Amino acid sequence: PKALRTPKTPKTPKTPKTPDTKGDPGSPVGYKTSDAVARMMRLKKDSTKEYLQEMFQHSELLAEAEVERRETRKHLRKYVTGWLSWLRNATFEDFELTFDSLLMAIILMNAFFQGIQMDRSDGSLPWVVADATFTIIFIIELGIKVKIRGFGGHFCGQSRYVNCFDAFLVFTDSSQLFILLVFPKFAERAMRDLPAVSLLRIMKLFKLARILRILQMDVFKDLLTMIQGLIGGFRTLLWSMVLFLLVVYVMSLLFKDFYGKMPVRYVYAYFNTVPRSMFTTFRCAFGDCSSSEGVPIFEHVLEHYGPFASVLYCLFVFTTVVGIMNVIAAIFVESTMAVARAMETSRTQTRMQDSILWSTRMTTLIKMLIDKSGIEVNGPLSEYLQEISDIELPHETIDAMVQTPEARQALLDLDLLPCDHPYLADILDANNNGVCEMFEFIDGVRRLRGEPRRSDIVTIDLRLRDLQRQMDEVLARVRNLNGTTSISC
Repeated sequence: PKALRTPKTPKTPKTPKTPDTKGDPGSPVGYKTSDAVARMMRLKKDSTKEYLQEMFQHSELLAEAEVERRETRKHLRKYVTGWLSWLRNATFEDFELTFDSLLMAIILMNAFFQGIQMDRSDGSLPWVVADATFTIIFIIELGIKVKIRGFGGHFCGQSRYVNCFDAFLVFTDSSQLFILLVFPKFAERAMRDLPAVSLLRIMKLFKLARILRILQMDVFKDLLTMIQGLIGGFRTLLWSMVLFLLVVYVMSLLFKDFYGKMPVRYVYAYFNTVPRSMFTTFRCAFGDCSSSEGVPIFEHVLEHYGPFASVLYCLFVFTTVVGIMNVIAAIFVESTMAVARAMETSRTQTRMQDSILWSTRMTTLIKMLIDKSGIEVNGPLSEYLQEISDIELPHETIDAMVQTPEARQALLDLDLLPCDHPYLADILDANNNGVCEMFEFIDGVRRLRGEPRRSDIVTIDLRLRDLQRQMDEVLARVRNLNGTTSISC
């Protein structure tokens, strides 16, 4: 039976035990081993902390960046959605205003670019590309406006002259760019001494007047007034040029006949032909009557032609400076002021016909009157029309309302003069009973808007005539009843 037993597996020899790290501190081996392991553990802990700190910081930065990306996408989605919604619902005037405002910035950039190009351009490729970019932008602008308005509406509509001139600028600019790109040698040879057609784009700056007129902002008020005054007085300026040219032409013929025959130094060269005499006469009219060397011309005229020639020159200068120039300036100023008055009248009429302005400001005043009256209105005012129309406003309520800054601003927006604000209750009390009804208040404010008009005086005169007629009828009936004629007016 012992032979049939399974032999035992030999035991694996045991590895000798490592000195206990927690051994006796008195043992040198145990102390050194414990200190090394502690240092290793500390290094591992420190490196783990640094790693975790770096990992957490990186994770936090990624999370913040993801949050920012989500917020950006959200705002961008809202912006794009809002912009597309506005584009779908915008009227033609709103789209044109936005498009023209963007175009205004491009025109200003082009104007600055032209100034830099004239000093710095060497004809290299970057300058040509920049010039071509502005040309392409203005071509796209013309195409968009023709697409929106139609060919006939753009070139035959209300602004047909401006649009045709704009199309002419785009065509000439495109033609020059085409010649410059396709035939560079011809452009360098034949167009070298010609001014750049792209300079004509500067004329687009006059389109800013139309954009400023659309904006109607107070900050552009003075600039818009000056531009409109210049445009309004342009006809006067043209006729002034014609008048001044006639005077200069007549005097230049006289000077040519008197001073252009004898070869007098510093005189003959400036009056020997009619065009040269006209140019010299024009310069003398503005006080620059000297030769190229700085010598006064008419000093030599006095020396060689006598006092009569100097008297003729003095009469010409006095008539031109004191007479013609002052008349031209006065008429030009009058034309400019007339345009400014017409603009102010148009602006006032627009404000007077603005139903939104009237509705909002009157609603503000009515709410303040209701609050001052102590009446409680919970909900929209449209649900209390009957109650509001029956309100009677004492003078004290209106005076208290007028004292508030909000009411004063609303009255100023409705073009009521500040001098009428303190006496508003007395003005609106038609029957002088100390109480103003709501319809009297609304109708009175409507009549007080704007400047005094001639129709106001005519209306009072007609009412007085009607009252006089009624008083005559009453007086006649009283006389008939009494049977006497002793009553007189």
